[in-house]
Amino acid sequence: MTYGLVRRMSQDAQGRRQRVIRTLLLALAALAVLLTTLTGFNGRLLYLVLVLCAAFAVTELLPVLSWLLQRSLFVEPFRYEVSTSGVHIQTASSQTQIDWSGITRIRRRRHTWLLKYGMSQIPVPRAAFSPEDQRIVDDFIVRRPEFAG
Repeated sequence: MTYGLVRRMSQDAQGRRQRVIRTLLLALAALAVLLTTLTGFNGRLLYLVLVLCAAFAVTELLPVLSWLLQRSLFVEPFRYEVSTSGVHIQTASSQTQIDWSGITRIRRRRHTWLLKYGMSQIPVPRAAFSPEDQRIVDDFIVRRPEFAG
């Protein structure tokens, strides 16, 4: 897994509200920079720009920290298998079998499927599957209304 995939999976897991907030932070920072340049360098506006940029940086820092802490795991390839019994995730050091009966909800996102399993949310990257297999998995999920949550 690459950092780019980890970042996209992290953004998918955050949801629409977080993406809107991040976009608003950038828009407000751009507006504050524009006001600062048009009205002269006011200390308060510059402080506002720094605070908004720091808030945006925190949202970008989480995927970076996750990648740095887990990149030793990502050296070995992950293997994902979806079958009628569940999802099987295999890494170099572990194997996990998640039965469909234990999954309470599946959120289909652009880059991932987010499986709600107990109290945890398990991301399964779409990039691990061919486009044809992605359509098959999507069709399987749509036919199972119990995953709608």
